[in-house]
Amino acid sequence: MTPAVANLALAKGTAYDVALVIQDAAAQPIDLAGFTLEASIRAASDTAPVDLAVIVTDAAAGLATVRIPAQPLGMGAWELWMQAAPETPRERALRGLVTVSETVDPREKENPSSHRLIVRVSDTVTVIVDAVDLAWWAYTRAVKAQLETASLAATWPQTVSNGEQAVNTAKNDALDALQNKQADAVLAVGRAQKTATDKIAGAQTAAVSAVQAAGEDAKETIEPLVRRAETAKDDIDQAERLINTAATDAATSATSAANSATAAQQALAALPQVDASGNMTLPGNITAAGGTFDGAMNANGGVNIPLAVGAPTDMSAVNRLYAAGLAAVTDAFSVRCYPLLADCSSSNGTVFKTDKEPNSLYFNVPPNSAFTVKCGLVTNARPMHNYSSIRGWVAPLRLPSVSTKFTARFGQITTVARMGRDKDAFTLVPDQAAGGYKIGEIIDITFDHVRDAAAGGYHIRVREIYYSNAEQKWKMKTTQALAPEPSINSGYPVCVYAVVYEQYQDGGYDTEDRGALWLLHGGNSSRGCVKIATVKGVHCFERIYPFSGYYLDMENANSWALSGAFLPATMHLHCNNVNPAYYGFSSMESNIIVSEAVEDFVDPEAETTTED
Repeated sequence: MTPAVANLALAKGTAYDVALVIQDAAAQPIDLAGFTLEASIRAASDTAPVDLAVIVTDAAAGLATVRIPAQPLGMGAWELWMQAAPETPRERALRGLVTVSETVDPREKENPSSHRLIVRVSDTVTVIVDAVDLAWWAYTRAVKAQLETASLAATWPQTVSNGEQAVNTAKNDALDALQNKQADAVLAVGRAQKTATDKIAGAQTAAVSAVQAAGEDAKETIEPLVRRAETAKDDIDQAERLINTAATDAATSATSAANSATAAQQALAALPQVDASGNMTLPGNITAAGGTFDGAMNANGGVNIPLAVGAPTDMSAVNRLYAAGLAAVTDAFSVRCYPLLADCSSSNGTVFKTDKEPNSLYFNVPPNSAFTVKCGLVTNARPMHNYSSIRGWVAPLRLPSVSTKFTARFGQITTVARMGRDKDAFTLVPDQAAGGYKIGEIIDITFDHVRDAAAGGYHIRVREIYYSNAEQKWKMKTTQALAPEPSINSGYPVCVYAVVYEQYQDGGYDTEDRGALWLLHGGNSSRGCVKIATVKGVHCFERIYPFSGYYLDMENANSWALSGAFLPATMHLHCNNVNPAYYGFSSMESNIIVSEAVEDFVDPEAETTTED
C-alpha cells in the first residue's frame, strides 16, 4: 500500500481532533469493522513516537478521529497504520509532517480544525473544506478588547474592572470553543461581548465605541472568510471532478495501450522467423507483385501458374523445348484402343459400316426408333499382369441430335447388360449375385437434346453406381448439370466430341472424388471442356483392360433417319502414380454441375446376361 501524505500546521499548546474519511482507490468508503487503527506522533524534541488515540466514529462510512494532544514548538511527523485482521500484515495508510508554531491562521489549509481529511488508500489525499473555524479569531479579538479596556482603568476603576471580567469571560468562552471544537464558538463570543458592553455602558463612550468597533471589525472579517470558504469549496469540488476525469482517461488510455501491446505481440508472433542460416519458413501463402530469386527456387508441392492457353511470351514460365518434349511423352503414355466389329451389336439389328473411316464403325439411326448399340473396344498393347496402370480414358463420339444416353463400365466389376430399354432405365447394372471384386463403377450420361429455354441451356444427368465397402451395399450418386448454351449451334449431344473420364490417382473402395467426367464440346460455344460430374475413382486391378467399351441408347422421334459412329478411344497411363491428364483437363474446365445426391442403388430388374 502506498501511504497518503497529509501535512499539519498546529498552534502551540492546543489539542486537536483530526477527522478522517478512509476510502479505497475507487473513492468508496472502507468498512472499518474489524480493522485495527494505530496512530503516532514524533515531536521535534523527542526521539521516540508517542501513540495517539484513534476513535472509529462510523465504521461503515469509514469515519475515524485521531486525537492529537498539545505539542511544543517545532517540527515533527505523524503517521496512521491499518491492519485488516490479526493474521494480515500492518500497512501504513497515512504519513505527514507536523509544524507547531505560536499561532495558526484558521484559514490555512493545513489547519486540522478547519478541515476533514479524506484518506484514499493507494491514492492521494484529497482535502475537503467543511467550514471555517473562527475560534482562533474570536480568541485574538477578545485579547485585543482586554488590552483596550485596561487603558481606562485609571479613571473608572470599578467599571473597568467589571469590563475586564466580562472580557475575560469572553476570552475563556472562546478558548473553550477552540479546545472543544464547538460549532457555536462564534455565538458564545458574541454573547460574551454583548455582556461586557452592557456592564461598561456608563463608563466611557470611547470604550463602548471600541467594543462596537471590534464587533464591526468582526463582522467585516467573518463575511469575507465565509465567502472565501465557499469559493474554496467550489474550487476543491472542481479539482476533484478533474481528478476523477483524469483517472477515467488514464484507465481508458491504459486499456487502449494494453490492447495495442497485445495486438503488436500477436503480429510479432505471426511474423516468420529467420534462423541462424538466414532461412525462413512460411506456414501459409505468400502473394507478391514481383520479386527476384538469385538462386534456384525449390517447390516440392509444385508451382501452379494460371496462364492463358498459348501464352506467347518468354514470361510464360514454361520452357518451350521442354513443353514440346512433354507433348511427345504424353503421346507415348496414351494407349490406343479401337472399335472391334465382332464385339459390337445393337438391339434392333443395325448394320455397322466399316468403309467410312479407318478404325471407325458407322451405324444408322432409323426414324421413329428407340434402340441400343454396343461398342466393343480392343487394343493390342497389353503389358500387364493383373494391374493395368490405366487412370482414365477419352471416348470420341459422333452423335446425332436426338435424346441419347452413354453408359460405360470402368474398373473391375461384374455387370448385367440390358439393351433396348427406356432411357431412364439402366443399361448396365451390377450383378449382385456374382462374387469377385467390386472396385469398379458404372457411369451413364443422359443428354436431353431439347434446349430448356426457362433454364437457359441443355440438361445433362450423370448416374454413378459403385459399391460401398463401409456400408456393404451398392450406392448411386446422381449429378445434375446444365450446359448454358444459347442455341442448337452449340447444342447437346450433337456438338459433343468426346466423353472424358480421368482420375488423378488410383482409387478403390470408399475413395472420394478421385476423378471427374468432362465433355469436349464444339459448335458455336466458348466452353470447349465442361465438367459434368465428380467420380469416386477405381482401382487398377483388372483381368482385362478397365475400359473395354460403351453403350449408346438413342430415341429418334424424327421422321427421317440419322447416323452415328464409334471412333478410336484412348486410355491414359499414370506417371509415377500421378495422372497428368486429370490436371490438364481440370485446368481448362468450365464447371456446369448444378446438384449432387447419393442414395442406395435398387435394381428395378433382375434378368438377362452377365458380362465380365
